[in-house]
Amino acid sequence: MGYLPVSWIIASCILTPVIAFLLSIFYSYEYRKVAARLQGRRGPYLIVPKEARALLGLSRVWQPLYDILKLLYKETLVPATAKKTLFKAAPYLALASLVATSLFVPIAGFSPFGEFDFSLIVILYLLLLIPLSFIVGGSASSSPWGVYGAQREVELTLAFEVPQTLGMFALAITANTLSVTHLIEFQNQTLPFIILNPFAALAVFAALVGKLQVKPFDISEAEVEIVAGPVTEYTGKLLGIVEIVKTLLAFLIPALFINLFLGGGIVRTTYLNPPLSITLFLVETLIIVFLIALLHVYSPRFRVDQAFTWFLKYPVLLGVIAVIWAYVTRYLGLV
Repeated sequence: MGYLPVSWIIASCILTPVIAFLLSIFYSYEYRKVAARLQGRRGPYLIVPKEARALLGLSRVWQPLYDILKLLYKETLVPATAKKTLFKAAPYLALASLVATSLFVPIAGFSPFGEFDFSLIVILYLLLLIPLSFIVGGSASSSPWGVYGAQREVELTLAFEVPQTLGMFALAITANTLSVTHLIEFQNQTLPFIILNPFAALAVFAALVGKLQVKPFDISEAEVEIVAGPVTEYTGKLLGIVEIVKTLLAFLIPALFINLFLGGGIVRTTYLNPPLSITLFLVETLIIVFLIALLHVYSPRFRVDQAFTWFLKYPVLLGVIAVIWAYVTRYLGLV
């Protein structure tokens, strides 16, 4: 794969986040639908005003978008005692980092900057900015629930960043590259990393589920304990931005896993067949989102100390084994 012309890069930088957001709406809907069915409930019925039906239609697939639009049209209230600059800036920082992440995560093999030599490092840093943003926002809110949620977010971030980094670097060691696109090409020439290094796949999957804040790791926003944690005091447009961030994560996190461990939806028979690659990528994403919804429904919530201990016992250990396995297989010429 060669580098794209500048005009194509500019156009793709504009279109890629839009495509990622539209796909994230669909996968957020799938996540809600699967969770509702597994819990034996139908969920709320969709009510669209007659005046808006010509524009919005009646499809429930767009329900996550309607929820976001509703929040964006509401009034934003900022606590009088909050550190207003930090409180307001936190959601925008999280959104900016996630939009930037979408430019480095290939969609069915295409990405404006996925071929950048250090794109894997860039993704790690950009994804780290999201929990840090919520930590700053919750701490600046002056709400005890926001502060408690931020404290929990700090501990969780320390827990899942380690196995995530170890698992991803294990892939870089095997393929001798830090480019996400080159990792996909390596899998196309050999085998998917979920087969070559299942230890890394398990470690990274656990860490990415932690980033999504679903059970058993939705500890920083445990409703029955601390209301909504770091985002308790957010309302209106700011809460709408927070929901956009969560919605984008619902697609980009599974997409990143597919790129790193399932060949990005591209196999040898589909490499020169873009429609088939896109279909395979979307189907794989559906499967990953289904598994995450299944995990969320059937898992009890950990306490923060239990989650931290669990990450140290299992995903971190798997990450260490993944790095050792990568060195052994590479230098013994097994891949």
